Amino acid sequence: MEFYQLEYLCAVAERGGYNQAARHLYRVPSAVKRGVALLEDDIGVPLLQRDGRKVRLTQEGEEFVCWARTAIESRTEVLDRIRKKGPPRGRVVMAAGQAILNKFLPRLKTFMHQHPQVEILILRRRGLEIGALIEQGEADFGYLPLDHCPATLHWHRCVELKMLLAVPKSHPLALKRKISLQDISRVPLILPDHQASSGQRIHHTFQEHGLEYRPLVETGDSRLLLSFVREGMGISILQEQQISKDTKKQVKIMDVTRLFGKQVEGIAWRKHGYLSDAARRLVAALAPDAHINFEGVK
Repeated sequence: MEFYQLEYLCAVAERGGYNQAARHLYRVPSAVKRGVALLEDDIGVPLLQRDGRKVRLTQEGEEFVCWARTAIESRTEVLDRIRKKGPPRGRVVMAAGQAILNKFLPRLKTFMHQHPQVEILILRRRGLEIGALIEQGEADFGYLPLDHCPATLHWHRCVELKMLLAVPKSHPLALKRKISLQDISRVPLILPDHQASSGQRIHHTFQEHGLEYRPLVETGDSRLLLSFVREGMGISILQEQQISKDTKKQVKIMDVTRLFGKQVEGIAWRKHGYLSDAARRLVAALAPDAHINFEGVK
């Protein structure tokens, strides 16, 4: 019995199939299927059975997976304690939206140079998706708004992002000193995905003021938002982030936080579960001003 086989089995159980597990593990389906089959041969009883197109656990499989999850976590914890005598190492998975990743990119780069033995996987996701990833153990920690944070997670206020308005320099609104919600509602809008936390904030703001607005494009890619603005197809509302010098030559960027409020993001991790030393160090490096206390976390 090998630990990779336990990881394969748990992934198949959580994902409901070999193909889904393989994508999650960055393996080919045949390797995952063979790993589970070898485990079943070693144990001597079937752990999985077909249910239509899906794969589900047998009664013995459910019992075994409960043990396997504990064994995987215990192994990580023991290895972590031993490794503390040397430089941090291991794999850390974090989940965050594009604005956060842009903001913390220099700190992330510094951490990677300082700790080359730590393998980092970054999942770019929307705020409403991140809590579930952490709950299910697919991410060690992530950044999300408090209203999208499940009760099973610790949430620590970490960063405030301004809301920005991007307007083509040739647009009439670029000449106004003070822009109102009514002004914005009258022109085509290039907006963040309606399911993204910033997209929801924008929608609720217009709704609260009884204003209809004119979305032309919705996308989760801020670079695409700005591309439409540069082409003069409308104006955009987006979270605070790094904007290239070339874009600033064509687009006027204005702070509209007074209209839409600040987007408050926090860092979250599981209340019950193990957070590795490498993950804690990465959290501390990305949010040094947050003074996060991991007391009580395993």
